[in-house]
Amino acid sequence: MNAEIESARDDLAYMRSLVGGTERMQRTIGEAFFWAGLLYGGQCLLHWLQTLRVLPSEGLIALAIVAVPTIIFVGFLVVITMKDAKAPPGGPAARALGAVFQGAGLANLAMAFVFGYGAAMYEAPGLWLYHPVVVCMFQGVAWYVAFNVLRRNWLGFVAAGWFATTIALGTLMSNTGAFVLVLAIALFSLMSIPGWIIWRGAKA
Repeated sequence: MNAEIESARDDLAYMRSLVGGTERMQRTIGEAFFWAGLLYGGQCLLHWLQTLRVLPSEGLIALAIVAVPTIIFVGFLVVITMKDAKAPPGGPAARALGAVFQGAGLANLAMAFVFGYGAAMYEAPGLWLYHPVVVCMFQGVAWYVAFNVLRRNWLGFVAAGWFATTIALGTLMSNTGAFVLVLAIALFSLMSIPGWIIWRGAKA
């Protein structure tokens, strides 16, 4: 009997080591997604107002709309990264999830260069619109992996939302106003709100 109890304890300790640290990982990713969704969702709303000619498309205001959200987000990202560096490393599950979302971010940066270069080389600014579509696709993949690792149904709905957004944006290339409006809604509902949920949930 004692041997069976010890074996069960060893199995439990092993399982805890696999999933350990997911709270820290969720807090880091949640905080980053909350601010990213809030800032870039707001940016897309401002771009939508530009398509309606409510805001200017040239000048200092237009430049601020393009640059300020990224400047603010980089500042938040530096703070988040510094806080995360002081935390102990998590288990394999936490590291795997962190690697998935970090990999998606790196892939998005690489594709930004690809689409930016292609748009400039072929003088086709519309090619740049495919970058947000790819970003949404990578988000869908990352959230789907999170759903499979953490086994939380609502994460699956978030992943499905990103895939649906990818398809929707792909059909709205000719309507810039609708394109940026749908993207804004996706960033608020599928990035900022889920980010807030997992950030606050991990802190609790």
